[in-house]
Amino acid sequence: PVLMMKNFIKRIFNFSIFFSFFFIGINIVYFAIIASTDLNLKKRFEILKFNNPDYNLLVFGNSLAFDGIDTELLTRNGIKSYNLALGGSSILTSYIQLKEYLDKNKVKPHYVLLGINSYMESFDDRVIHPIVEVTMKDHKYKINDIPILKFKWFSVELAKKLVSKKHRKAKMVNGQCKFQKEITDNTNYIKYHIDLNKFKSSDLIGDMAKLCHDNGIELIIIEMPGYKNTQNVSEYGPYELRFINGCSAKLYNFNYQEFCSLLDPNKDWVGKSHLNEFGAAKFTKELVTIFKK
Repeated sequence: PVLMMKNFIKRIFNFSIFFSFFFIGINIVYFAIIASTDLNLKKRFEILKFNNPDYNLLVFGNSLAFDGIDTELLTRNGIKSYNLALGGSSILTSYIQLKEYLDKNKVKPHYVLLGINSYMESFDDRVIHPIVEVTMKDHKYKINDIPILKFKWFSVELAKKLVSKKHRKAKMVNGQCKFQKEITDNTNYIKYHIDLNKFKSSDLIGDMAKLCHDNGIELIIIEMPGYKNTQNVSEYGPYELRFINGCSAKLYNFNYQEFCSLLDPNKDWVGKSHLNEFGAAKFTKELVTIFKK
């Protein structure tokens, strides 16, 4: 019985060692695949290597801004720009990214663009994007930070790349994701007015406004174009937003129906209110006019 017990314990021990190495190996391979294929993670590593770049303008936001604001085109028009927006990002994440950038780099941008869509997203979501969270300077790692758990959403993106050649051909230029895929907007208009109070009452947007104010930066909020069922009938603006902390920012409404009629519903979208490379170029040409006045 004693010998049997020793053999049993030895088998359990050997299995535990094997499972540990197997689990570690799976996570290393999984993270290596993400690091080599995911544009969000590639961008994050690129940003962390910045050493006093002289950008005039920085873009923040989620995938709508990541896909939809052409910072290469802005740069060609004399506004040196980089797109820091991340797919699935919250405004809290954008605030953290901006603070990191300002703390690390002495050269400050003149403008910060926050690209959001008030119809589609919550402004005060307190979740930090996992890619930013695990790469923050003082982050304390926990068991749920292992790649296969932390980045489980990546398997969906990987599947898209496996089945779609145009997803595989997506590229990142000046931080912008450029997609050439075309998906038709088949939604219908609704009568919707932009809710300015949603912006003004947002503590996180107010925090970004204060951070910009304290560093001599102008914060410009962009209501991003979206599918017809998200578009509004309000005026273009600009609207002067004043927050509870006394700071302010300008809001430009690019999701009003008249402007969005410039976008081809069959050729300018990559899906779910996201602009493809062609739609982003059209939109950004209009965006340039803000800085030419």
